Amino acid sequence: MNDHELDAEFERIVAGWDETADEPSRATDDPLPPSKAGFDGTDEPPPAISALPKPGASLNVPIAPSTPHVWRGGPVADENALEAEDDEDEHFVPPAVQLPSAEDDPMYWATVCCLAGGPLLLLYLLIFDRDGSGWWVVTAAAMTVVGFVMLVLRGGTDRDPFDDGTRV
Repeated sequence: MNDHELDAEFERIVAGWDETADEPSRATDDPLPPSKAGFDGTDEPPPAISALPKPGASLNVPIAPSTPHVWRGGPVADENALEAEDDEDEHFVPPAVQLPSAEDDPMYWATVCCLAGGPLLLLYLLIFDRDGSGWWVVTAAAMTVVGFVMLVLRGGTDRDPFDDGTRV
């Protein structure tokens, strides 16, 4: 297809953009004879532009009588069944989540103090006490590392073998 034909086809499509298509009709049991199907009896195929259906034209494609004619969709569901399913979903109340209390767990507070105190001590030494002892820098770094290790250890090892990680 050359550029002129492509531009002409584009103009034809744009001209019929706002037109609505007719409802498709059921195909008849009799297929079209070859003379009406677009073949003129020659060995050469028809040009590609003439093979395209015109806007609003029926394609007369045979469709099985048991197949519902719904474009890109399944059979139409019963609306009463859909309403019943919606009613069941509206009454779901999730169970209350039981979180561990931080008041009863001293390891929680040690983790928080190390993770917050280590970087804060390092920041203090960097800003206010540059000429201080190097042991304070080691202490701040050790506090941060120990806090991270305690945080990882706090995660626990109890895993549900059927848990794939998703939460709804």
